[in-house]
Amino acid sequence: MENLSEPDAALAIPVAIPVPAYLRDHHVSGRVVLPAVEALQILAATLPPTAGADPLLQGQGQFGHLLTVEPGLREIPVIHEWSRDSAGRSYSRLVTVLSGKQARWTRRIEHGSVVFSSPGTEGDLAPEPLPEGKAKAGEVFTVPRRRLYDELVPFGPAYQNVAGEVLLTPAGASAEISGGGFPEAAGPLGSPFPADAAFHVACAWGQRYKNTIAFPVAFEERRIFRPTAAGETYACRVVPLPGEGPVLRFDIWLYGRDKEPAELFRGLQMRDISGGRRKPPAWIREGT
Repeated sequence: MENLSEPDAALAIPVAIPVPAYLRDHHVSGRVVLPAVEALQILAATLPPTAGADPLLQGQGQFGHLLTVEPGLREIPVIHEWSRDSAGRSYSRLVTVLSGKQARWTRRIEHGSVVFSSPGTEGDLAPEPLPEGKAKAGEVFTVPRRRLYDELVPFGPAYQNVAGEVLLTPAGASAEISGGGFPEAAGPLGSPFPADAAFHVACAWGQRYKNTIAFPVAFEERRIFRPTAAGETYACRVVPLPGEGPVLRFDIWLYGRDKEPAELFRGLQMRDISGGRRKPPAWIREGT
């Protein structure tokens, strides 16, 4: 994220994030953590009324540190650090502040950041129609939904929103995605569950073709054409891009039942966050 030496405006906004029961189904290595899409939802929902930004136009997204949800916690105190430049772009960061005994030290931890653009400051992006291409015979590797969530992405029921099989080829991945079963989770960006499930599809692709269990750490651009909703279904298309060392890169599209685009992540970056401790099971890896 860019450093602003002379912001047009700046605020530190205290936010109390509620911890609904379904959030505890999102866990990594035994820890309940805030999903990346929830961090973006919180920042969008707490933009100042005078920001003048469109939360559906996002860029320069980063997810630096996992935000752990401790057992028994009902809400998480965080700070939305917001600033705006002279071009109308809103720079938002979700941070927590830790203090030592008797406030002898403090530590600021950034968990997510994004730039919201104001209408008209970004170029138009023409939505792409749902592709109808077919894979070559024998090229498709199918992952049943049950095995996806039992062995590859072991989240709890609330975050098991890939609705059917995941179809993998070297050129990409596809699946049907559910909007989730919790309407109360929706916010200005729609339901958080479809985008989260799309990351699971990309994660399965990385396990098969790159032998890595990768989670989202950044993206170049996100456009929401129509906010997603609970109870709906969406077609997900994952297109791998040239990577950068251990970082996998993807474009991800979500389409509604009418085959019109609902959401796009361009240049999504994913990598192993376990330090190499976790590896995909042998059955998913290509060539084994």
